[in-house]
Amino acid sequence: MLNRVDSALLDCVSDDLALLLAQAGVDDVRTPFASRWKFCLIEDSDGPPRLNLPSRDQDTWLATRTGFTPRWRDVGGDVAAAVLAWHAELHAGRAVLVVGDAFHMPWLPYHRNEHMAHGFVVEGIDPLGESREPVLHVVDPYDNATAYGRAVPLRAKVGLADVALALGDGSWAVLDRVGEPTPVDVPHQVGTNAEGILAAERDGSFDRLLDGHADLGREAVENLALQIWLLVRDRSLHRLWLIDERAELRRIGVEELPARFEAELVPAWRKASEMAYVATRRVHAGRAAPRSVLDAVRIATEQETAVARWVVETTRSAA
Repeated sequence: MLNRVDSALLDCVSDDLALLLAQAGVDDVRTPFASRWKFCLIEDSDGPPRLNLPSRDQDTWLATRTGFTPRWRDVGGDVAAAVLAWHAELHAGRAVLVVGDAFHMPWLPYHRNEHMAHGFVVEGIDPLGESREPVLHVVDPYDNATAYGRAVPLRAKVGLADVALALGDGSWAVLDRVGEPTPVDVPHQVGTNAEGILAAERDGSFDRLLDGHADLGREAVENLALQIWLLVRDRSLHRLWLIDERAELRRIGVEELPARFEAELVPAWRKASEMAYVATRRVHAGRAAPRSVLDAVRIATEQETAVARWVVETTRSAA
């Protein structure tokens, strides 16, 4: 089922959720993650603004679109109790999504290099391995080029003792069936997406993203690079969904939308991402970040609004 997941374009928890949805029998595991094009900021801390990607309402959205939603629980420091609970879920035919500290996950390039939350799926547990500890059958769909090497989708067997430090402060989830799915109304969703982007322009979200990183200090540059990385993947994934729905786009006169994402929007964010990478390397070396990274971000946001405005004007004319 790994082949059904857009691993190279999803974050490390969303790709696990997509894998669980595939296991649960959901035929289309792209649309629930790819059909929204939005630009919303999270500005609830003293640090620079972040993007609401993946969206904080993702679990609710999945419930609507797939009929399934993750039921989350904290490990709470009791790893042994969590493993017992995982046994029960696996026995009932439900794989388990686990989120912990990537620093202590030996199959990742982040291992012993960087602390960050990372998700993976447990698809089985051997009660006792050679070390007399349970052995977890891990599936990790994550695909990303990191500063420490490439993370690739894989399956592995990992002794609990080798990963226990990653789990104590973590959380885990299984999918619960909560109802029947509601299919996406593609024309309505496309229009809602475009109106949302134009609303972000009007309320100053694009400007606040730039202003919040204007000092180009180390924290700002690192955060900006992460936000742009999320946008590159998100916009690239949305382009794939648009290609899937080209027949529906033709109905409202915007069949060129996937091509505009490919030729204008995604390249602009990729260029900004390249500039952010250079800026990050410079600040890590104790040098000033080039202000051209902010220019690249502004150009990308202008592409966002230009494409969104074209969608709104075109669909109004078609109507």
